[in-house]
Amino acid sequence: MDYPRIGIVLVHLNSYDDTSLCLQSLRTMTYPNTEVIVVDNGSIDGTGNILKKEFPEATHIRSEINYGFSGGNNIGIKHAMEHECKHVLLLNNDTIITPNFLEPLTERLLKEKNVAAVSGKIYYYPERVAGRKKIIWYAGVYQKWHTGYHHIGVLEVDNGQFDIPMKTVYASGCLMLMNGEVIKLIGGLDEEYFIYWEESDWCLRAKEKGYECWYEPKSIIDHNFRSGPFGRGETQFYLYMQMRNSFIFAHRHFHGWLKVRRQLFYPLYITYYFLTLIRFGNFRNTKAILYGIIDYFKGYKGKQGLKERGYIKT
Repeated sequence: MDYPRIGIVLVHLNSYDDTSLCLQSLRTMTYPNTEVIVVDNGSIDGTGNILKKEFPEATHIRSEINYGFSGGNNIGIKHAMEHECKHVLLLNNDTIITPNFLEPLTERLLKEKNVAAVSGKIYYYPERVAGRKKIIWYAGVYQKWHTGYHHIGVLEVDNGQFDIPMKTVYASGCLMLMNGEVIKLIGGLDEEYFIYWEESDWCLRAKEKGYECWYEPKSIIDHNFRSGPFGRGETQFYLYMQMRNSFIFAHRHFHGWLKVRRQLFYPLYITYYFLTLIRFGNFRNTKAILYGIIDYFKGYKGKQGLKERGYIKT
């Protein structure tokens, strides 16, 4: 196999423990031609300097401002594309890789025609699921009845039932090998999302240009995902951004019958979500979802509304 140079982008914000574990795992990587790019996205706890000393083999870029997941990754993407990287891998800083995770992603990208991005099989950290191993977090994506998206295989034990490579709606930004030619064509992530839904938006923009996304099960990593269903374990920030950005995404990409279907069914889903949160007594998270809807109709994008709602400090 040809080994094109790949820029691996990690974005962190005051998150030494997660990022350190991820970078330690990347030292076991067998792929021979990479540049690991660590973007300190406005940390105020000295994390960036510590990581720079402990992992001198990586490229460290400091941003004084928190530009969100989309903006922070764009800093890394820009650096990679300007420093002879052929493709770019977005990798969440709260992941642990398996040594040969990158080869299957690259092989799939090179093998298929018109590939925008490739994701692999992503497990939960065992600590997040009562110590169980090989519990799936992502094995592709499908669209649900209410027009939202859902990961395939969530919380299932991996017994090989998702071992067939396939096209998927979008590649997960948790582990997303992006075709450098497509980056040149459509640009990076849209910073109006700040965080959440930006990778979906990028993949659909690529699809509009004739490209597809793939799921490659031979690539495996673990993800320290901390949230649970129906607002249990999820932060108000997470729920606010998910709801607000889902409306931004739908406005941009849903047309015709799909738009009508969302207008009919998405309100039912939101009502169901509200009632479930209320049943669990989670009124603060109910408010976060409501704020997300209100602020979408106010036209808020990027960081707008986050400080006023108390979800970020700066």
